[in-house]
Amino acid sequence: MGTNAISLRSAWRLGGALLIVTAVTVLAAALLLDGHADWETATLTAVTAVFGLACLRVPRDRWNESLLLAIPALAIVQVTVAVGLVDFVLTSLYLPIALYVALVFPTLRIAVPFLFLMLAGLFLPFAYTDESTRDTALWVLVVGPAVVFITVVAVRLTAGLHTSREEYRRLSVVDGLTGVGNYRALMTRLHHETGRHARRQREFALLTLDLDEFKVVNETDGHLVGDALLAIVGALLDVKVRNEDGVYRQGGDEFSVIAPETGREEAAQLSTRIEQALRSIRSGDVRVSASVGTAVFPHDGSDPAELLDAADSDLRARKAVPRVFSRFV
Repeated sequence: MGTNAISLRSAWRLGGALLIVTAVTVLAAALLLDGHADWETATLTAVTAVFGLACLRVPRDRWNESLLLAIPALAIVQVTVAVGLVDFVLTSLYLPIALYVALVFPTLRIAVPFLFLMLAGLFLPFAYTDESTRDTALWVLVVGPAVVFITVVAVRLTAGLHTSREEYRRLSVVDGLTGVGNYRALMTRLHHETGRHARRQREFALLTLDLDEFKVVNETDGHLVGDALLAIVGALLDVKVRNEDGVYRQGGDEFSVIAPETGREEAAQLSTRIEQALRSIRSGDVRVSASVGTAVFPHDGSDPAELLDAADSDLRARKAVPRVFSRFV
């Protein structure tokens, strides 16, 4: 279960507002229609309002995400009971409940059970009320189809919007040429890993590499060949690293690899493996090779900027002798 269409924080706030609105509306209806609120109505609205305020005020990381399912369920129970206690006009509150379910859970698998629960709630008050009048029937006939329409249409729309957003997010962090992560993804991952490994007091490695004299390939064979070579390098790096490692293209012919839970010795082994793998690539009569610089958290830096500087410094030191593209003779 997950809140796909909107953020978890927004879902909690929206749910808290929904509960408060239903509680206030029920209490106001009781006061306007009867001139007073009996203890059942007052207790029901008070409990719902407290839960709604808790959703607004309590930090959401103290809640289990599955409790989001309790928000519309509680609101449905609130309205169903209030319809019997107060008036059928409150059935209109099923509409914002349906909208909340569609926005927060944009999958029919989750929305359909709530849809049936809401429809059942519309007719349940008939079991304990004698107000089976024409007006009551009209309310049910109006609200019922509206609940179905809002839920189904909103779920479809939010699911499509979620798909579009996910595709946009994916494209925003992927390098269009090589298919590996881009610079934005690299920085996001570095911030995540520095925080995570600092809490666990563990090491991780950042490898930075570039293709020596790549400019020569562009000038000799053309940029199309150079672009194809970069795509091959990105694909090869993605294959040679572990599943938990990340490959990123900083720009030009510079790539980076983030290796979690990796110390200096393991980083050196990974660097050697990458250099050997790249030597298997040829462009015409040119054999590819690369220089690799390494930085290990937290010894070489405690934040992304320091780690990148340390890896770049190590890379420059290793590029003292150009050796990436050597012509066969």
